[in-house]
Amino acid sequence: MAVHQDVDAYIAAAAPGRQEALRAIRRDCLDLLPGFTEEIRHGMPTYVRDGEPELSFASQKRYLSLYVQREDVLDRHREELAHLDVGRSCIRYRRVDQIDHDLVRTMLTETAARPGTP
Repeated sequence: MAVHQDVDAYIAAAAPGRQEALRAIRRDCLDLLPGFTEEIRHGMPTYVRDGEPELSFASQKRYLSLYVQREDVLDRHREELAHLDVGRSCIRYRRVDQIDHDLVRTMLTETAARPGTP
C-alpha cells in the first residue's frame, strides 16, 4: 500500500474512474464537517474532531469505502443502504454509480451535529 502525505496525493493515486467520486466526497466532507481536521490516518483520508476520527474514505482494490464512525448515524440509514455491503462502520461501493451523494451528505450533516466521542 502506498503511503500518501496528503489527500490530494491520495486521490491522484486512485484509479482514474474513481477520482471524481473521491473528490466529491472530499468536497462534501470539507463543506459539511466544520471544526474537523483533514488528515491521512491508516493510509486514508480521515476527518477528525477533538482528536477522534469520525469519518474516513478509501479507494480499495475492489470497492470504495466510506467509514462512518457514529453508529447511530449509520444505523439510521441501513435500510437505504441495504443494497450495498455494509458492515459495522463501513459502507462498500463496488461501483462509483452506487454512491448516493445526497445520502452521504445527510450522514455527514448528522455526524457534524453530534458532538462527543463516536
